[in-house]
Amino acid sequence: MTMSSHPQDRDVATTVARLARAWNASGTHLLAKVATVFLVALLLSVPAVAQEVTVQVATEEPPHYVGVSAIVQLTVDGLEADPEPQCVAESSSPDVRVRLAGISPRIVQRMFQSGSQIRRIQQVTHTIQFRVTANKPGEYEIGPFVITQGGTEERVDAIKMTFAEVPTTDDMRIQLQLPESAYPDQRVPLKIQWWFAGDTDNVNQLNIDGTMLDEFQFAPDPPPQRSGSRLPIQTDAGTLTLAATAAREMVDGKEFTVVTAQRTLIPNRPGTYEIPPMTATIELVTQWDNRRRSQLGGFGFGGSLLEEAFGGRRRPAKVELFRAAGEPLTFLVKPFPREGRPESFSGAVGNGFSLDVSADRTVVRVGDPIRLTLHLRGDGNIQGATLPPLSADGGLDPQHFRLPEGDVTGVIQDDQDGKQFLVSVRVLDEGISEIPAIAYSWFDAEQEQYRTTRSKPIALRVMPAQVVGADAVVSSQPGVSPGASSSSSANPTGEPSKGTGVRSFALSGADLAIQPDPQRLLSGSTSLLAKPSFQIVNYALGSVCLIVALLDRRRRQVDPVVRQASAVVRNQRGRIAAAGKLPEKDAAKQIADALRVVQLEFPNTDRSAIQTLLAECDAIAYRPDDKPDATISTDLVDRALAAVDAMKSKAGAA
Repeated sequence: MTMSSHPQDRDVATTVARLARAWNASGTHLLAKVATVFLVALLLSVPAVAQEVTVQVATEEPPHYVGVSAIVQLTVDGLEADPEPQCVAESSSPDVRVRLAGISPRIVQRMFQSGSQIRRIQQVTHTIQFRVTANKPGEYEIGPFVITQGGTEERVDAIKMTFAEVPTTDDMRIQLQLPESAYPDQRVPLKIQWWFAGDTDNVNQLNIDGTMLDEFQFAPDPPPQRSGSRLPIQTDAGTLTLAATAAREMVDGKEFTVVTAQRTLIPNRPGTYEIPPMTATIELVTQWDNRRRSQLGGFGFGGSLLEEAFGGRRRPAKVELFRAAGEPLTFLVKPFPREGRPESFSGAVGNGFSLDVSADRTVVRVGDPIRLTLHLRGDGNIQGATLPPLSADGGLDPQHFRLPEGDVTGVIQDDQDGKQFLVSVRVLDEGISEIPAIAYSWFDAEQEQYRTTRSKPIALRVMPAQVVGADAVVSSQPGVSPGASSSSSANPTGEPSKGTGVRSFALSGADLAIQPDPQRLLSGSTSLLAKPSFQIVNYALGSVCLIVALLDRRRRQVDPVVRQASAVVRNQRGRIAAAGKLPEKDAAKQIADALRVVQLEFPNTDRSAIQTLLAECDAIAYRPDDKPDATISTDLVDRALAAVDAMKSKAGAA
């Protein structure tokens, strides 16, 4: 019999063995033996039953209303704790939105002692919640639901839910204000206004459906102030609380309280978008429980949170629901015009851009690297801005400069003062006298035309590449230039020059032959210099000094740019290794940033492996699903480290 490694299986096997020994040791009656066989079969079936997946479905207590999300909860037993199961609602009516709200596990462990053995049982329960919102009244089928974990799949039949219409009121309005058109990556102002003509203190709950905007990206929203007004917006990711302002306006003889929140929308691709009407639903209190009144006044959306925190908010005794719908909108995202598009345009949108360029050296020899720092500023999509080719629109001529290949990514400054790019170029022509002005173009969406700015040129002094020959080290006479006459021709008398205090030495023409003197070599000496121990010590010290001098010479001969590049690579390699301890998306962003910095240090090496890794990291970092507890793959970290080492090795060999 094959024994299972599962603790519960081992307990069953132990029980079966005990029953077998009891069977053989006693002359048990036939009926007892049959009971024993039945008990053994029951025990053997326990593991299969324990692995069975059971699902219980429950819904939020009706009635359910249009525009108000209702909770559908699935309680799943029999799955493992890891990995997290996946659950989808396969089909529903187009008038109903079903959104996964969250999955949370609950693990209960129990321990039992049976004789000398301790038995542990782990029970895992996953709670899966969906938010269901209907746009129209009626009865709908929600689901079916499919739950998967590894190779396990469980299907749950669809359920029926009925949504009732919510009455409208002239005392409430909801408006979404958006320009009719924009361009990709343009910062588009968006305004959400909620109007209410009644007493805002009687609004117990406000629900504004903003899921129709989830397909767009938004700039980070400023956090609301603690005592300021705020507007709650429902999105697929949950409730978003926006900072808002409150004002009062008279319309058609009614005084409305107008709560306004603003966001910055960023379209990412051209197209025509039909935006359904935005809706707002309120729970209006028509009768309060006066046993507990609030001592705090003020506008509800700022003060209500404080009242609840201090336990002073009044309790509603009777409420009614009201709903308001805005107008549908058509939003056009136009592609950038092809006519007149500059070569130096790389997708920047906004206005007032400027480009400052500085060089780390201005006196170089042909082939020496020059590190350029490009600082981009402007009012627009600075965070997503990339650098166009440096040769674009009359910039650096590739025949005179060796330019970096591929895309150059930058880094947002800590003080939010634009974006900085670092590139390395090499001068190939001795006749170059300056780094020409570099062009940068952007699209002015308001004027619908391209604009170009240029950096200031940088003066250069380029010297020819220095080649040292053997004749450059023949003479060590100070003040005598190469090619000058020898001392014998300058002084035909052969006498030393007078009037100079500096003696000159020349190896040229010197007799360096060894003249052995047998008598002197064979004669003994009693001086300290002649002792073998003293000579050995001196030889050892001399060898050490020679090795140190060679190492120091080798260190000084290394290009400072190469030394700096090595230090940068070591630092970025450490960042990649440390990314393994971060959450998955943060780790992917850190690895990608480190790889992009390493690329700048070795512009002339193969980048195919780095580009593949960057694509994987970006796919993880900007993946739409949210898994905050996920960790980065160790294989991705190892491959990133190996790619950095390979690039550094190839650059060193080159």
